[in-house]
Amino acid sequence: MALVDPRNNDYDVNKLQSASIIGHVTPNTARIWIRVYKSGVWNLVWSKKTIEGDLVKLDGKPLVDFLKAFDCAYESHLFSRDDDLTHTFDLEGLDQDTAYYYYLMTDETDGSDNFRRTEIGCHKSLSFKTMADAMPDFSFGFYSCHDPFNANGSYGAWPLFLERMNTATARFSIGGGDQVYVDCQKSKYFPDIWEWLKDNKDDLIAESSTNGKLDTKKLDAYLLDLYRWYYRVYWKFPHMQEAFSKFPQYMIWDDHEIMDGWGSRTDAERLAIISRYFKRDDKATDRKLVNSMWTAARTAYFEYAHSHNPKTGTSKNSLKTPDSCIWDYSFDKGGVPFYMLDLRGHHDVESPEKKNFLLGTKQVERFEAWLKKSERASSPILFVVSPVPFVHWKSVVLTVGSWMDSAKDDCMDEWDHSSNHTERNRLLDYIFQALDKSGKTLVFISGDVHCAAAFRLSHNKYRKTSIYQITSSAISRMPAGQFAGGGIANSGKISGHDSIYFEHLFSHSEDKNFAIFHVKGGASASVDLCWPGGTQGEAVVKTLRLR
Repeated sequence: MALVDPRNNDYDVNKLQSASIIGHVTPNTARIWIRVYKSGVWNLVWSKKTIEGDLVKLDGKPLVDFLKAFDCAYESHLFSRDDDLTHTFDLEGLDQDTAYYYYLMTDETDGSDNFRRTEIGCHKSLSFKTMADAMPDFSFGFYSCHDPFNANGSYGAWPLFLERMNTATARFSIGGGDQVYVDCQKSKYFPDIWEWLKDNKDDLIAESSTNGKLDTKKLDAYLLDLYRWYYRVYWKFPHMQEAFSKFPQYMIWDDHEIMDGWGSRTDAERLAIISRYFKRDDKATDRKLVNSMWTAARTAYFEYAHSHNPKTGTSKNSLKTPDSCIWDYSFDKGGVPFYMLDLRGHHDVESPEKKNFLLGTKQVERFEAWLKKSERASSPILFVVSPVPFVHWKSVVLTVGSWMDSAKDDCMDEWDHSSNHTERNRLLDYIFQALDKSGKTLVFISGDVHCAAAFRLSHNKYRKTSIYQITSSAISRMPAGQFAGGGIANSGKISGHDSIYFEHLFSHSEDKNFAIFHVKGGASASVDLCWPGGTQGEAVVKTLRLR
């Protein structure tokens, strides 16, 4: 076999084995994602008190007998390679505003002294806290653009993020896109997945063929294992894992979980990425390869990220038809509404939906229905996560960048690009009009641009509505740098709209960063934009009041 096995190949990089992620948590339910290092039946155990005793061998007893001494509950699942040894447990009947300890245990043993029957929670207690029906005061974190390999293996701002989350007694955090980078890597030990595909195309086709014909099932299975490998490598960093195992995580993807500029490239441009010089590449076969990569990307994203978000009706079966998948979703915390926009799952520059470009008609309708419902809610504050910011770069930067092949897709990703003005204007006009009567505040939270920034948007017709754009990235990828600061937009009128203006409040492009948001009394809100600095490496904090 000429190709490596991505399930076992390390490329000199350690991979995630067993891990947990606290997903969507309400006052009475919780979703807990587990990956385990070996297949078999494993049991998630949860309790209001720690479980003491012989957690390594469980006193040699069957699990049910060992647990009789403790007031706990548990649920079993058969982990298999079909789901890359992952599963999301759904816990119900929990008490609100209560801490729960959790463990992953097995009835099995391999007969050796080294085998540990408690795989998660054995030597370190792990816990999460349910939400409260009323949460007038709460904090939450935001991060995006996790790529420590781009920064020579640096943990980036993750240690400070964890510290600030603990200090703020934060209730949850949001991953705003680019949690992995399957592309953009230059190391021979850590390949760009699309460069790898181009270089190994012939061997992959040969290995995935049956009787001389490309077998799509074999191809899909191999590439899915390859995408899974990136998640296992990217998510094995200790501070990140500690945050995942403690604070509920709400995730959405951006382009680098799929392909740089995914959705902003034409079919011909996607094929060009895997085309080779001086070789005759069959376009029909290459198109099958690209489609299989897209299938693998969304399946791996579902398994590792979306599966522990609030349910949207998307399942492993529905992944076969991408148009039917719903990746956007909403939730609320203590009566404060949140919406996560998906800018990749249905984005296609060649789509006939020219009026609804990044999101698509159905998602726009879902968002507008949510906004109409949220306008009637008691909360004066709404949060909307858009992986790409509505305001950031100067229009001239996007215009010039659109002429450059290397930057064209990045510019077309932006809401301020002229191709996206119709959909952007529809959304902003709808928000301003819907919230004007009540005078509510909507806060967009974004990543993508490897800078921290803050803007305030206003409409000359709907003056009671306040909209803020808060951007924070990257938490571990290299920042945009000092010179990028000159390309960040100054105050003025947004391009392509005669009535909406923006005010530049703050920007910082020189350091890795993250954000901690604070809601007080259910009526006021502020954000701490944080980055490493100071003589002792402590966080530098820029605090902005949002309401």
